[in-house]
Amino acid sequence: MTVKVVAQGFFSGESAYLQSSWNILDGILVFVSVIDIVVSMASAGGAKILGILRVLRLLRTLRPLRVISRAPGLKLVVETLISSLRPIGNIVLICCAFFIIFGILGVQLFKGKFYHCEGHDTKNITNKPDCLQANFKWLRRKYNFDNLGQALMSLFVLSSKDGWVNIMYDGLDAVGIDKQPQRNHNPWMLLFFISFLLIVSFFVLNMFVGVVVENFHKCRQHQEAEEARRREEKRLRRLEKKRRKAQRRPYYANYSPARLYIHTMCTSHYLDLFITFIIAINVITMSMEHYEQPIVSACKNCDRA
Repeated sequence: MTVKVVAQGFFSGESAYLQSSWNILDGILVFVSVIDIVVSMASAGGAKILGILRVLRLLRTLRPLRVISRAPGLKLVVETLISSLRPIGNIVLICCAFFIIFGILGVQLFKGKFYHCEGHDTKNITNKPDCLQANFKWLRRKYNFDNLGQALMSLFVLSSKDGWVNIMYDGLDAVGIDKQPQRNHNPWMLLFFISFLLIVSFFVLNMFVGVVVENFHKCRQHQEAEEARRREEKRLRRLEKKRRKAQRRPYYANYSPARLYIHTMCTSHYLDLFITFIIAINVITMSMEHYEQPIVSACKNCDRA
């Protein structure tokens, strides 16, 4: 950060450090790291209250995002996700509307019916009083439709297709309020579950994929057009630079030799590769931290002392 500020300037200027959003992110991470070092030193000296602020080191995990600005493929994916937020929000509203509709319908069909008697012999049990008279337990299913909240939770499990078969079978076996379920009592209730799976799980949820794919193609076309425009502008600048080389002086022409050397080093492609390597090493070292890891003492003879 210091090298770039010295080479390009901090605030004023077209190529200043703060004119790039990625540099702003990197600068914030640098300040967070400095604050983390100060807090670590203060907490090691006895100020344990300051140790709470050490959660700021979690923000250092955002450092790999700095590499995205140098990878066109990663930038395309990020731009696709950002541009897809608005249409995805519209689909979420449609999905919530269908959830509420089917949730209200499920409450009207199955409220109070997702109960069963639990015991060693329930063949002769037909309702709740028989179950309680036999000293058995009258229990409610984990996923039910007694109210809209429980119905939405059950519909969410149905849409995720994880354990939806059990909920569907409970709906088919439901007899009535305070009635013991019977196997396949009302097979027509299958239409409720199949309709929900077709409308929500198949059509609506697949619309998310369609929106992302469509925005990906749009962003790729925009990126290709932008790259073509940049190549043309670069070619024109190269020609213009040859024409005005003797007339126009670059913004770093008045730099001192030391600052000019720093500017050359800062704009070098090898510096970006070096910083990317350092970021990778940083991520690897943070990922190696674990619970009950050995403490390395700075004093070799502390135990002996």
